[in-house]
Amino acid sequence: MRNSFRNFIVFLLLVFTPNMASAKTMLDDFIFAGKHYDIAPQLLIAIAKTETSLNPWAVNVQGKGYFPKSKQEALKIVQKAYDERKSFDVGIMQINVWWLRKYGISLETAIEPQNNIIIGAFILKNEINKHGLNWKAVASYHTPVHRNPTRGKYYAAKVVKNLKGNKMILAVLLFFLCVLSWQDYKERM
Repeated sequence: MRNSFRNFIVFLLLVFTPNMASAKTMLDDFIFAGKHYDIAPQLLIAIAKTETSLNPWAVNVQGKGYFPKSKQEALKIVQKAYDERKSFDVGIMQINVWWLRKYGISLETAIEPQNNIIIGAFILKNEINKHGLNWKAVASYHTPVHRNPTRGKYYAAKVVKNLKGNKMILAVLLFFLCVLSWQDYKERM
């Protein structure tokens, strides 16, 4: 039954993820990053959903969003922005170029969904360590809360809405899992 539930979650990611071949891997990446940084994977998924609707190649250059269809297209956009010293966010978790420059992370490394999710979890963990697990940490993932608390609260509210949406989906899935388990139990009797 546990595999059935996991497969259904993967199915949902397939439905909501533009690159369907990578949905199972992406779920594993969220789980891995969550375990590594002691963050609920559901929170990481809610942030990714808020940032990019789970689009692994999403790019934002100085406030303008791009949704390339391939990694190569995304790399062209961010390379141009990088060369022009513009501010940009890259990948499923929308990692800002500031982090890439600070830690010497290449564009090619940052755009890979697995790496992008891990970097995003690292950033969120840093904010949780500063603020505790609250709206300020989530807000600061997007914009340092001391710079713009109103914008931060708005962002955190969007993440919470997506998190609640994830919980609703999980609740429905658990209900169906219970129904399936009950049917399985009855068949064995």
